[in-house]
Amino acid sequence: MPLEAITQDPLSYLVAPVTKTEFFNTYHEKKALLSKHSDTNRFRDLLSIDRIDEIIASTELPPSSLDMARKEPTIERSYYTFKNGNIDRGAVIRHYQEGATIILPQLHLADEILSNFCRSLENVFSSHVQTNIYLTPGSSQGFNTHFDDHDVFIIQLSGKKKWRLYQKPIENPYKGESFNTKEYKAGKLQKEFELKEGDCVYIPRGLMHDAISVGEKASLHITVGLIVKKWADLMLEALSEVAIKNPKFRRSLPPGFARPDYNDKSAKIYFDELVNEFQKDSNFDAVFELIKENFLRERTPNLRGSLVDASSTFLKERLYIRRDNLQATLKLEESEAIIICGGGDLRFELKMSEALKVILSGEPFSATSLTDCEDNSTLDMIKKLTAFGIIEPINNT
Repeated sequence: MPLEAITQDPLSYLVAPVTKTEFFNTYHEKKALLSKHSDTNRFRDLLSIDRIDEIIASTELPPSSLDMARKEPTIERSYYTFKNGNIDRGAVIRHYQEGATIILPQLHLADEILSNFCRSLENVFSSHVQTNIYLTPGSSQGFNTHFDDHDVFIIQLSGKKKWRLYQKPIENPYKGESFNTKEYKAGKLQKEFELKEGDCVYIPRGLMHDAISVGEKASLHITVGLIVKKWADLMLEALSEVAIKNPKFRRSLPPGFARPDYNDKSAKIYFDELVNEFQKDSNFDAVFELIKENFLRERTPNLRGSLVDASSTFLKERLYIRRDNLQATLKLEESEAIIICGGGDLRFELKMSEALKVILSGEPFSATSLTDCEDNSTLDMIKKLTAFGIIEPINNT
């Protein structure tokens, strides 16, 4: 039940007792939110130290799958890798014994539970969601004070950490606008608290913070990162669309514009003209739809059970249903119906459009219930939708 509760309404599960409406109105991209929960096992089913032990001991560890960090003394990657770049598992454990934090970046790509959790949050935020895992020995610190260029939820699974939040030296930093110790200072301490098992804290991007594990028990937490689409992304896409249609935007800058004696008066006039042209020619509806469709195509499909279903005898009476947290949309063109979804576009004959609307509505259906489609195309459509993770059988009997 805990996993089902998390994936059915993940944001509420993270920020309770604050409501989702209050979160978006008061905290989102504005300020931190500490969510204290009395249930120490609230997030237990997401991940455990035993699971990390299993990953390190018995699974393939490509070089990019593990990292380590320690505030003092700092740790170099060469300390826990072989000369060919592969992970030295024994060295990882040894440095962990000596106070280094074990980091498993992007573990959701290899773990089904975390993958489903991220997928459920993507459905809430319409953003890419990722997980980084941090296992820190007792009374140790992995990182200096810093800020992130994306919003994060910190989920405490085991042990506890003392967190300190400072000021926002930069408001909503752009992706890649990384922290630089020479350029940004922590400023005045704003908040200090202990994150205990079952607690969660939301930290908006740009907010300076640091943390240290407290006590002898190891601290395990998940950092859930929200990689969002920004208004700047939409504006850049809009500009690209205008430039495709309007040759004025494709002209080169004036010859010699970088020379010290260049007079930029005429360039400024031309620039102002382009701004006016952009305002006149840009099409919000078209660009917004393009941004949405591209986001849907970038999602990772959930194929769990698809192979099992394909290996069994097909029954026309078998009930199927749209997968939970599926992000997809139906687009009708002159000659075909297209489902835009994770992995790309699925194309069908236009006559299947009414059946596809029923399928994407979320209501259970079977081949026999789709009465608008009376030939073998119904069977092929269901098989195709199953193969690409759009639908799943309600049971495998």
